[in-house]
Amino acid sequence: MISSTRNPVSAKQKLSPLRSRRWIFPRLLAAFLFAGSPIAAHADALEDGARALARKVAADGKKDFGLSYTWENRSSVSSSTSERMRAAFEEELERLHTHLVLAAEGHLWILMTEGPSHINLIAQILSQDRELIGAVAFPKGQFTAAERTGTVLRLDRQLLWQQPEMMFDLARSNDPSAKPDLMLVLGRESLSLYRWNQEKWLLQDSAPLPHSKLPQRDLRGEIHLEDHFFQFHLPGIECDGDARQKLSFECEERTGIWRADFDPRLPFSLDPGRGFFAVDPHYIGPKKFSLAGFFSAARSPYSQEDFQYPTTVAGVDGHTYVHLDENEKEHVPESVERLPVEWGSDLVSLSIKCREGLLVVVASGARDHTSRDTLQGFEVHARTVAPMTAAMEFPGPILSLRNSTESEAMAIAFNLTTGNYEAYRVTMACGD
Repeated sequence: MISSTRNPVSAKQKLSPLRSRRWIFPRLLAAFLFAGSPIAAHADALEDGARALARKVAADGKKDFGLSYTWENRSSVSSSTSERMRAAFEEELERLHTHLVLAAEGHLWILMTEGPSHINLIAQILSQDRELIGAVAFPKGQFTAAERTGTVLRLDRQLLWQQPEMMFDLARSNDPSAKPDLMLVLGRESLSLYRWNQEKWLLQDSAPLPHSKLPQRDLRGEIHLEDHFFQFHLPGIECDGDARQKLSFECEERTGIWRADFDPRLPFSLDPGRGFFAVDPHYIGPKKFSLAGFFSAARSPYSQEDFQYPTTVAGVDGHTYVHLDENEKEHVPESVERLPVEWGSDLVSLSIKCREGLLVVVASGARDHTSRDTLQGFEVHARTVAPMTAAMEFPGPILSLRNSTESEAMAIAFNLTTGNYEAYRVTMACGD
């Protein structure tokens, strides 16, 4: 064990790897829409699809819908097209003698969402469990360009911290009142603890890192914070600690992937002497991985056409690939497709409330460390890529990018003008 040379860790807590629960809703919805459910239907026209959903609602006489419904568009369908479909839905309800009034918070929730290839119209009871009543799927090809100019997505960033010393990563936590509380800055030589005090961050403690004299090719690190417990990674090292009063942590030599989103059946490792992930050389199991290694990976929603979960991978050869999971039930083998893009080595997936079920792959630009970098959001399919946001420029190269939550990412950049290392919160927003 390697110690921080501080007080013993009084309450060491192993933080679990960052695991995502974002696949539960897409999987359930995909199964509901495309697995032969009698509720799923294909509409030949947009209004006909809305009427079909109204008939499913009216036919379900066992459910108590109350007297009102809410219509919410969380897709790229324009507001005028959405309103046309809503009017057809309501007219069909009236024809079937089911009288529901449009309201801001109705008992029945009609939700329009978007997946990789379809627009989905879903009816749910607006209760705690949101019971699903019916759904209709529209292939995106049914919508003209004018009909899909509704929800515009954009990338936003917020500067959280800047300092002249090199910075690998940053993590923050809030107190019970949601005000800033702790901040941990993982630098090249040390870990620093800051506390929020009267509208600014004050340095409270600092501790040297184990094996901090890393060669240039190993300039990579990541830290996660839950309450006052934290875990950070360096190539070949994992450390767990407590920041309640002072910094206290213990480390052990350990390989393994830092993020658990990508194929848990394969043991990936990041070892000292290299800055990328690859299958552990000691692995002798039956599963194979066709790429030599990768810098980062970002998951995408379930592909209804391919019956697989695509993962966008930034390969060590400088190319970007889509890795498609094996689907034994559908007898679909694992495959890897190279994408026709020129991206950098940093990828994350971000979700957004106005487009439920959609995961946007945010990619850095193919720049070197002497120029300004960019981030841009894309919708990635098995073999195609579509831009979802405009490119957002940073004041210098992006050194690292990771998910802090399902809807937020942490980006570390070097400002070419000031010479400072800067930490940004990156999110997606709806609207211009």
